[in-house]
Amino acid sequence: MSDLNSTGASAAAPPPRLLDAKWALRRALLGLLILTVGVGSMAWLTHASIDPNLETSSITTTR
Repeated sequence: MSDLNSTGASAAAPPPRLLDAKWALRRALLGLLILTVGVGSMAWLTHASIDPNLETSSITTTR
């Protein structure tokens, strides 16, 4: 068995990356963009699925 310290594997590990405000802002904007596209798409699909002829025919037949 070889020791990891003797091979230098631990010395070559990159230092831990600190999260800064720029990273957090980018992630927040990306999340908002994904949320906006998702909700907008669902609203558009829901609106597009409504048949206008069906809606007006039900109103005229009930009177």
